Amino acid sequence: MTSTDKVKDASAALADDVAQLRKDFKTLRDDISSLASAGAKETKSQLKDGLSKAEHQAEATMDAATSELLEIQKQTEKAIRKNPISTVGAALAIGYFVGNMLSRR
Repeated sequence: MTSTDKVKDASAALADDVAQLRKDFKTLRDDISSLASAGAKETKSQLKDGLSKAEHQAEATMDAATSELLEIQKQTEKAIRKNPISTVGAALAIGYFVGNMLSRR
């Protein structure tokens, strides 16, 4: 085998290696893209689940606060109906003190 034949064989082998390397890089790039896409889908799914849980917790908290406020309102109405004169007197006293505080500014 002559040196020219060796160079041609080496050149052909190098060209084949480069072609195979390009194929491998393309496969690697495709694999990375699919992994990134799958990871993004998983993250999106986790975010949706977290948001759903937060919404349910917020609704439960809102329901609890609403029921608590309704109970306070009922108790206040009972107290007003039970002692209407005391309630009016307390409202007048509070109004007087608040008016004095605001007029001093």
